[in-house]
Amino acid sequence: MSRRVARRARQVPLRTHWVMLTVLLACLSGALLLHGYTHHLYGTTPDGEAVAKGPHNAVPAAVARGGPVIDAGTGDVRSVRPKARTIAITFDDGPDPTWTPEVLDLLRAQHVKATFFVVGAEVAAHPELARRIVAEGHQIGVHTFTHANLSTVPGWRSSLELRQSQLILAGATGVSTPLLRPPYSSEPDALTNADWSSIKHARDAGYLTVLTTQDSEDWRRPRHGPRDRELDTARHRRAGAADA
Repeated sequence: MSRRVARRARQVPLRTHWVMLTVLLACLSGALLLHGYTHHLYGTTPDGEAVAKGPHNAVPAAVARGGPVIDAGTGDVRSVRPKARTIAITFDDGPDPTWTPEVLDLLRAQHVKATFFVVGAEVAAHPELARRIVAEGHQIGVHTFTHANLSTVPGWRSSLELRQSQLILAGATGVSTPLLRPPYSSEPDALTNADWSSIKHARDAGYLTVLTTQDSEDWRRPRHGPRDRELDTARHRRAGAADA
């Protein structure tokens, strides 16, 4: 009797391993997608790469000819610029483990405060640097979670970029921010209709958009040494662009 039962058991095909293999493959695929998303492996372009232009007839004249800080609320659109003889220093991207500490040391030595527009994925990788930025009295702003171009991504991706950035920032530093600098943006007179639409979408989420009036274009400068070449190949991430 026991031999008969054993023989029948051997005749039953074992499919459990296929289920386990499918689950493992799904988990691996999800992990690879998440890694690619958080490490800018798709959906972004280098800082120095030319961004396609488009029509700009929908951009209000008050914005195109106004200052770099834009409030695109549903009422009267407002933009402001720094006071005369005033310079606002800002740094994009990062925090970077090599360059951000050097920048912070220099600012502290000169008794200067600045605004750092940080990438959420980099804050997640280096939360101690984000905490130092805040602890030393600097302002902090959002530069999206993966350095995505908010004027070209779908609405759900834009909302995700902003929401994840705030969550990471709050978790790392205990603060939130209403300041946003869209990646690949420049001066107000360079805004296109797509840019303006993304700025209004960000304002609906509670953000003030901060553009620039002068770009140091440090990403154009040649670098030397293996570490610098590695940074260049890693999408020319800027240590910081000083904007007035």
